[in-house]
Parts: sequence; structure tokens; C-alpha cells
Amino acid sequence: MFEGKVFSQVSSQFVFPLFPACGEDVSISVLVDPAIEVEESFCVTNFNGTQWRFSPTGRDGEGCIHFTVKGAWKPEVLRYYFVLRLSGRYHYYSKEGLKLYPPQAKNHFILIPGLDSPQWIASSTCYQIFPDRFANGDVTNDVHDGDYVYDGHPVTAHSFDEVPLPYEQAHCLDFFNGDLKGVKDHLDHLQSLGVDCIYLNPIGCSRTMHRFDAEDYFHVDGKLGGDEALISLIAACHERGIRVVVDISINHTSPQNAWFVKAMADPGSKERGYYYITEDGDYAKWAGIATMPQLNFNSQALRDELYRSPDSVMQKFLRPPFDQDGWRLDVAPELGRHGSDQLCKEVWREVRRHLKAVKNDIYLVGEDWNDASEYLEGDMWDATMDYYGSGRPLRSWMGERDRFLTGGWGHDPQADNEYDAYTLAEALQSSMDASRDQMRFFRMNLFDSHDTPRLHNDLKVYRQKRYEGVVMALCLLPGMPNIYYGDEIGLDGRMGSVEASRYPMQWDEGKWNRATLRVHQLMGQVRKDASLAFASTCFFPIDAEALAIVRMTGDRAWLLILNKGGRRTVHLDALPLKGFSVAHCLYGALDSLDSIHLEEDESILAILKR
Repeated sequence: MFEGKVFSQVSSQFVFPLFPACGEDVSISVLVDPAIEVEESFCVTNFNGTQWRFSPTGRDGEGCIHFTVKGAWKPEVLRYYFVLRLSGRYHYYSKEGLKLYPPQAKNHFILIPGLDSPQWIASSTCYQIFPDRFANGDVTNDVHDGDYVYDGHPVTAHSFDEVPLPYEQAHCLDFFNGDLKGVKDHLDHLQSLGVDCIYLNPIGCSRTMHRFDAEDYFHVDGKLGGDEALISLIAACHERGIRVVVDISINHTSPQNAWFVKAMADPGSKERGYYYITEDGDYAKWAGIATMPQLNFNSQALRDELYRSPDSVMQKFLRPPFDQDGWRLDVAPELGRHGSDQLCKEVWREVRRHLKAVKNDIYLVGEDWNDASEYLEGDMWDATMDYYGSGRPLRSWMGERDRFLTGGWGHDPQADNEYDAYTLAEALQSSMDASRDQMRFFRMNLFDSHDTPRLHNDLKVYRQKRYEGVVMALCLLPGMPNIYYGDEIGLDGRMGSVEASRYPMQWDEGKWNRATLRVHQLMGQVRKDASLAFASTCFFPIDAEALAIVRMTGDRAWLLILNKGGRRTVHLDALPLKGFSVAHCLYGALDSLDSIHLEEDESILAILKR
């Protein structure tokens, strides 16, 4: 009877302040259809082990019932839900919707007081760069054929008009000689996309082109320009209002790392304790790869070297003269795990505590392909690379089988698992609700990366108009979209391996996909609207082939109708949009919410006003 007639969320629309200090009073509201009489209402909270009830302070003309929760809850998180008496019966409203029974704790709305959060993320657009494949700005640090041999294979050099070799031929030693000067040279291009955050894959000293196997954590690889190139790049970025986040793997190193060399040579050394080394000289390896010996976090000295000491690796680059803005954490859920050793969460809590003490608005984003909610409670990572909550469902909407149901680490997906709008809405909503509510605004949303085949290269499912809709959806989700370099121009690539998704950037503008570029530029500008950052988020299936994605504040809304069906006329009737009208259509055509005309495969993006 009252389904769809009540709505609230932890967002700027319903909570103020959205990021309260410890002990601060908080205003909370719930929207009830103005046509419905609310006979009684209260907000139920749980803190200090006790339930508390707060009576409303009033109801406005739009139907919002307002409450003030006093700041006595400062020692812990605030959990809350609403109780409404409608037509003589009590109803309970929480993240699972309106029910006739009290919600489970996991479905309560949650606020974390005093959260050290990178609030800049919520309005940012991120651009991911695999340094070797982006641009060569300084030929003096180029690698040449045969400069060295690593793991029995020679290094090779390639031009930007070549394509990456298969692993069996290149062994991760095929360099295209991209460097940090090349990134600096192309900041104008990034700004044209609305980019205000760069995510760099690893840049530490390494023999391989991917650099996930650090020989020296403490310095930037000379092949990328060395420390001075990073200092110069970050300074140039900061002048333009662009932040820089860098990838690091503190789970494993190269066997050429001085720590590992000392550990193998001297059983009595402190470095021996940095690794899992047996008496016969064998050692633990990440994923069984001999060139990636696993680090042992039972060693307190190792923890000091990596993140606890002021001159540790992870603190060093946050401080001047580097002034880096965060870290992407490679294979983050696997860290500190070996046999009976299960140190993962202990280490990440320490990492957060020590690094946030240096700069409290840095971004700590962990690599996790699955539901990472257990790490997103405000005491470990700020976010995950949200393959689970954005990339995997959006790729399934396009028609791909989920990567974990395919072979080859998901690099050759099949086209047989197409989500409809109802499934996509449920997948997006459930993943958004899984972690603590404020954390959704820090997610790194993506569908492509250095570890995935590019969606637009999957010709089994790629359709230009559908793809443009998915790009807009990615950019409208709460959090920060991550554009993998070259996606904005339809960069060439192939399926089948990670090498296939790491083609060199194409700088010949005559070969760019202009339609794809225009959509990225449009969304970069949309995301500059500060009011969008912490807006509410709703998903409304219109029919099996059209989903309305809505972000809204009290008087403004952004509406995307994600469509992959044929020409038809549809109708959208949702409580949160009552009283809104079309102010400006940004993509497609829309005059009214009463009658929406959809063209085949074409989505619609509009700004609404109350």
C-alpha cells in the first residue's frame, strides 16, 4: 500500500552535517509522500548499547519529516532507522525499505563520527595511467634492446605504433618508454576531460614494465625520469588542481630487491624476517610467481620500513617535496596472509592510522574484485577499486559473462549473461548498501583497468550507443569514476590477456572515436557540479531494457535513463522525483517526465529542477 512512498538515505539531502565531528548534533530527515498522513513518527538510534527514540522537529511542505539527534553518540557509530505510523499500523523504514517489522542491524543507516575522509573524491574524475604506455616525454631515459637480461630474458624496446607482445614472447620486458615527463606533457588533454585526479600504476624501481615487483620502493624508476620527474609532475598537477595517487604493492617485492638479496645471503639478518624463507632456501611467492617473493608482516622492522617510520616508503612520498595524495593498494585482501598468519586487517588498520596522521585527506584505495565491505568501515581503506559494485554489473548489462565465470583470469569473456534493468538495479543497490553509508562517496568506480580487457574492445557485446550510456552511468554513480587511459578515445586493444589491454596511447587525433570522447568530456563537466558530490542515489527500472539512475538534492536532480531497447515511449513515476521538471537535457532528448520517448539503444541524461 505504501511501497515507494517513503525514502531516505545517508546523503546531503537527508543528513546534515554528512560528516559530523565526534559529539556534534546531526539533523536527519525522511521523505514521505505529502498525500499520506503520518499519524506518528520517530527516529530510532542505537548507541552506548541502548536504543534511543527521537521525536520529529517538524514536517515540511514536500513531505520531509525532520529529526535532530543529539551528539551524545560520540564514542561510536550512529545506527538509525525510522518508525512511521500509517493507516493505524507501525512501519519501519531502513535501507531495506518499508517493512512491518524492525530491521536487522546490517540494514540500519550508519554514520561514522570524526571520519578522516578524502571528501574531494566525491566530486572528482580520475584518469588511470599505465606509465610505460602513455607518452614518451624524455628519450634520454629510454630503454634499448638488450640493455639487460632479467629472469633469463632480454629487454626489448618498442615504438608507439607497435602493439604489446604476448607474455610468452615479451615476459613483461617489452618497453614502450612512456615516462612521467610524458604524463606532464599531456595534462591539457586530461583537463579537457574534467580530470582532477591521476592514478599512476607503480613507478618504483623495477626491471619489468609493470613495476609491481619493486627492486627499490624508495625511489622512482630512472626509466620513468627518477624522483625529480615525479616531484615535477605532482607540482604541475597541483597547480591545475589535479591530485596524484600512486600504485604500490607492499605484498611482495622483486627478488632483486636489496632486502631479499640480503635475506637470502644472511640467515641472521633482520631482512631474513621480511620474507617467508625456509631452511632449504625456498620462499613464499605471490600467486606462485618466483619473481614475486611475499613479504612477512610478522616483522616489526618491515612495518617500520614500509609505513610506520617518518622516513618509511609510504610516508616519504606523502611529504614534501613529493606531496603525493594517496596510494592504490595492490592485491590488498591478500596482504599478510600465509598459512596460519592472518594479519591483513591488522596491517591495514596500522597503515591507515600512520598515513592519515601525515595527511588526513589522502586516498587509500584497495584492489579487491569482490564485496569489500569488511574493509570499508572507516578504519582501513577509504575505498576499493569497485569492480564488484560498478564494473562487473555494468559489463553484464552490456552482455558479458562475469569474469569469474570465464577462464584466463577473465580476459576472454563470453557474451551470454546479459543483465536486464531489474537485475542491474538490484546489483547496483545491494553493492552500494553493503558498506557503511558515508563510504559510498569514496568508491573508485570503473569497468576497465590494466587488469581487464577493455569493454569497447569486446566486439561480442560492444554497441556504440549502449557503451555511451554505460560511460554516463559510471560517471553518475556515487564515488569517483576511473577512466583507464585511452578509453576516452576508443583505444585499440584485443581480448585474451593483460598485455592485450595495455596498448600504447594513440596520440593521432585523426584515429580517435569522437563520439566516445564527447561523452567523456560531457561527464567530466557534469561532475564539476559540487551539489552532485554527496547527492542521494536511486535506481528505478522502467522496463526490462531501461533503468533510471537518479542523483538528487532537495531542489536539483540528475536523471540518466540507461537504455538498450528499441524505440518506445515510457513513463517514470517515482516519489523522489515528485515536483521535479526538466531544466536542461544534456544527452538525447527529454521534454517531460510524463512521457519519455526513447530511441533505439540511446540513453537520456537531463538535469531536473523542483
